[in-house]
Amino acid sequence: MAEFKQLKTSFPIPEKLQEDIDALEDGVRNEVSYVDCLQEEFRSMAHGVTGEDGLTEEQADEIIDYYYRRRRF
Repeated sequence: MAEFKQLKTSFPIPEKLQEDIDALEDGVRNEVSYVDCLQEEFRSMAHGVTGEDGLTEEQADEIIDYYYRRRRF
């Protein structure tokens, strides 16, 4: 089983984005063959929840960097 540790942030993560992070975590732990697709879905959602009542661009970049750029499962 692959290890997966969720990022602790000082800001709230929007619910839809958290759902994608949870799906990515499940995919990694279950060693599915489509983790790259889950990462792309997550990345797209992270960009989609920026702006008013969402994440700042800097917060989105921090999350994307952690789950997408640095982590190769």
